[in-house]
Amino acid sequence: MTIGIFGDSFGFQKKTEPYPSWVDLLAQHYTVDNHSECGVSEYKILQQLKQAGLDQYDNIIVTHTSHSRVFVEHNPLHADSEYHQNCDMLYADIEGNRDEFSRAGQLYFKHIYSDSYARDMHNLILKEIEQVIGNRRVIHMTHFDHAGLHPLPGLLEFYPLFVANRGPVNHYNAQGNQTIFKTVYDKI
Repeated sequence: MTIGIFGDSFGFQKKTEPYPSWVDLLAQHYTVDNHSECGVSEYKILQQLKQAGLDQYDNIIVTHTSHSRVFVEHNPLHADSEYHQNCDMLYADIEGNRDEFSRAGQLYFKHIYSDSYARDMHNLILKEIEQVIGNRRVIHMTHFDHAGLHPLPGLLEFYPLFVANRGPVNHYNAQGNQTIFKTVYDKI
């Protein structure tokens, strides 16, 4: 069985980690083709799906991100990063930074950003993701609070697990990654 994983850092597979991520554990049982990228917005997740040729996968996993992650064409903060070169912008990423890009982002969030607009745009993108996936087998998952956003069929919501099991690998400790793996494995 071949599984395509799309999304943000929650689904990203790094080269070396202190213990296996849920993605690494899944790859021990299935062929995994990972398109996930660290720090990307829902818009970039949609683009991953559109560009991938989804018919090659028996199962698709989408790790959804925060509605408040803002698309940017180019993020100079991570231009030299091994994992974040295509990263978009969260306020937490720029808070307190004094460089020009971060200051512009801080001013954007202070004077222009609208949470209701961000939610509406996120919901429209989620609906388009559903259209792109069509009737293919899919597992939707997130570790952000999904309350008030477009309901996705069978969405696995790991926010409480995230709060209780934060760690350095896909944002979780070893126990959290094991729990996510078992949940996803059982759903496949």
